[in-house]
Amino acid sequence: MDAYIVIAVLILMIAAFVANKWPFGLITMTCCIILGVVGVLDVPTAFSGFCNPFVVMLAGAFVVTNALARTSFIGRLQKNLMKMQDGKSGIKLMLIFVIAIIVLATFMPGPALLAIIIMMARNLNDEGEVNAARVILPAAALTTLWNGRIPFGIGAGQFAILDGFLESAGEQYSIGMFDPMLAGLVPGILLAIYTISCYKLLPHKKLDTIAVETNEDRNKEQPKMSKRNEIITYVTFVVMLLLMIFNQFTGNLLYIGPAVCAVFLVFTKVITVEDVKKGITVDLIFMLAGIFTLTSALSSTGAGEIIGHTIISLFGGNMTQFSLVAIFSGIAVVVTNFMSNNATMYSLIPVAVTTALAAGLNPVPAVLAIDVAVKCACALPCSSGEAAMCYGASGYTIKDTWKFTIPANILFYVGTLAGVYLFF
Repeated sequence: MDAYIVIAVLILMIAAFVANKWPFGLITMTCCIILGVVGVLDVPTAFSGFCNPFVVMLAGAFVVTNALARTSFIGRLQKNLMKMQDGKSGIKLMLIFVIAIIVLATFMPGPALLAIIIMMARNLNDEGEVNAARVILPAAALTTLWNGRIPFGIGAGQFAILDGFLESAGEQYSIGMFDPMLAGLVPGILLAIYTISCYKLLPHKKLDTIAVETNEDRNKEQPKMSKRNEIITYVTFVVMLLLMIFNQFTGNLLYIGPAVCAVFLVFTKVITVEDVKKGITVDLIFMLAGIFTLTSALSSTGAGEIIGHTIISLFGGNMTQFSLVAIFSGIAVVVTNFMSNNATMYSLIPVAVTTALAAGLNPVPAVLAIDVAVKCACALPCSSGEAAMCYGASGYTIKDTWKFTIPANILFYVGTLAGVYLFF
């Protein structure tokens, strides 16, 4: 009976994600409360996700990377990229923007990155072959894929999120720090080449006004860091990064290290307690804690095994490693264009893991494929926050963009399969 209750709660969570009317953290915490109230889980177990070492690690990492975003490094990088635009045209100019997105995506969250790209694009001549609209729309897909993909800056803890889903699968299954980058390398390169060479598939649309908060506006609200504070921030960030890179040797410091670094920045007066509160993405922390609890419940109650065997039976009982990856990444590419990419990922990964284990297969390739495939979120404005931002800023309608976005989705899917097959 408990297994079917957990399945019902999982369906409820997915439906709430699709509706997109409530914060994701509220949804997952509600699921935990339901499991506690009906007695499927006791109270300590229902909220055990908050004690998950990956949640502790990410909370500290958010604070440190938020401090890094306030340094002059990002400002100088932005100015240098803007200077590179002078005298460039066509494919070379698109190449500059693609490189800018990939580089900035390592250090900045998606919306802030796009604010910079949109501001840069507004300086382009609307009469030129490459104008603002043709730059802004492709930026949505590139940003969602490359944001946090390289395991530095904000991407330093991405592997830990994915690894958390495998905790209940056993110690033999784990995801390394560079695995998400390797899985996304082939589709990332293909999407970059496609953007550079096929931007003309988008209509040449002139823009009157782009109402978006720019990075310059954001910087006006925050005081500049002193040289002393910047040096401390750089050193602290490097230390945190090294703890993550050498996680096989650092042991529990992988999880505690970011928190230590965050506390160190407070005691050295580089940041304040208020900065810590702002640096921690509270909804994401609650969402992950809830998801990890539900993932454990799927395993402990046998619900995951029921789901896995059901999916296997739908395909005649002959599930192979490749078909597992192909099916779940295909579902991810389609579904992510109708609901949040994070919601799609957190809904599909637990199901993929339980299906793989039921079939006696390695769940790691499927988890990595879903992580990459859900980032192909550009076909509709509702695909992601980045997509909504870029559709609004570019002035394009869905009818304007389908010649560009549909081939991009197909290419992305093929690239995901190739990347996962090649490296895993």
